[in-house]
Amino acid sequence: MHSLELLQTALQLKSVKRSGWIYKEISTPESVADHSYGISLLALFLPLPRGVNRDRLVKMALLHDVSESIVGDPIYENGKLRNVKKYNSILKEKKKALVTLFKDDFPEQKELALEYLEQKTPEAKFLKELDKLESVLQALAYEKKHHPDQLNEFWENAELYLKDKSLLEYFQRLRKERLTNRVNSC
Repeated sequence: MHSLELLQTALQLKSVKRSGWIYKEISTPESVADHSYGISLLALFLPLPRGVNRDRLVKMALLHDVSESIVGDPIYENGKLRNVKKYNSILKEKKKALVTLFKDDFPEQKELALEYLEQKTPEAKFLKELDKLESVLQALAYEKKHHPDQLNEFWENAELYLKDKSLLEYFQRLRKERLTNRVNSC
């Protein structure tokens, strides 16, 4: 795919709404591009665990969902439940989409996007945690506008993935803020 075509396809992420928010009937859900921007900011500013390269992490954050410009934003998790069969099928589709997007061009970018999907490097694993933390940040923002208990599954799901000590501390602070918001809204 020529670089201009690749960019035109990837930029479609600005109009792909995140399925989890649509499923929960959020009236103005963020796009996949909004989500990628949020994760990129987390990757740029939050403390990193030992052995994680920030430059690779930020680049990976920008690219981590680029395949969704072709396959859309699939749902394969619901709180603590994960449909493994569906996940494996989606993973296969996403890898195929990356081959279509990058072909033989942009090998570094293709490698980073694949690396995230395969979850084999410290950067990919940490980025998955950032992905879940960003979802919690977004859930909290939506909960301030909508019913507080509407998005419990995003909190449950994040709790399954978060392992890094500093990210767990952020998560606990966000959970405390969530509880305070609930008390104040009653």
